[in-house]
Amino acid sequence: MNEPPSPEPAPTPMPLLARMMNVFAVPGDVFENVKRSPNSPGSWLLPILVACVVGTVSAIILFSQPAILQQMRDMRAKVMQQQVEKGKLTQQQADEAIAMVEKFSTPTIMKISGAVGAMVVSFVRVFWWAFALWLLALLLLRCRIPYLKALEVTGLASLIGTLGMMVTLLLQINLGRTTATPSLALAVTDFDPANKMHMVLGALNLVQVWMVLVMGLGLARLTNVPFARAGLLVVAFYFLQTSALVWMGAGMATL
Repeated sequence: MNEPPSPEPAPTPMPLLARMMNVFAVPGDVFENVKRSPNSPGSWLLPILVACVVGTVSAIILFSQPAILQQMRDMRAKVMQQQVEKGKLTQQQADEAIAMVEKFSTPTIMKISGAVGAMVVSFVRVFWWAFALWLLALLLLRCRIPYLKALEVTGLASLIGTLGMMVTLLLQINLGRTTATPSLALAVTDFDPANKMHMVLGALNLVQVWMVLVMGLGLARLTNVPFARAGLLVVAFYFLQTSALVWMGAGMATL
């Protein structure tokens, strides 16, 4: 009589720091280990905390740059002048609005608001993308995956986004432009937030695309489907989401 096959031994959990380092080089191995190992809250909590620290430091450094602060003033003045030219505001109203904004846009306030915003975005991004992966798996891949596993995948992948924050900060400081990001917007010297094409170029962020592809790989490993299929779904979702944000952002800029 043939003996039943012995159960597959449980994998050795990959140390958290190893997961965080390897997600840049061998994400497939990391996500396979995530799939087969017990839940590890540190896989999403620690990357979020790292993003919060990097975002806070970036806000403090960025809003300490006189060139950046002056460019922001110039952009506000340009937007207000456009409203005057369109007849939506009088010159007096525009001047009063600029004075009011300047009153509440001191470097200290901007540093605080930038740091708080970075923390909020760090948490929301990871949890939102985990929900997106869970939903894509359920509705389009017909596979129910644990939300906490999706959360580990997006948490680890978000480290790529954190790297992108550091690259963006270096670009902004060296070029003296708030719109300097690792995207096609680098080719635009006079970036106009009301210009949809400029917004599209800014949305084509190479680091963000890298992060999205890595999340697609994580979804493929969790659902046991080919990367081409899972990755295409995640990339399509990213571009649909980005298109909606670009449309809304450009629309608000023209108000």
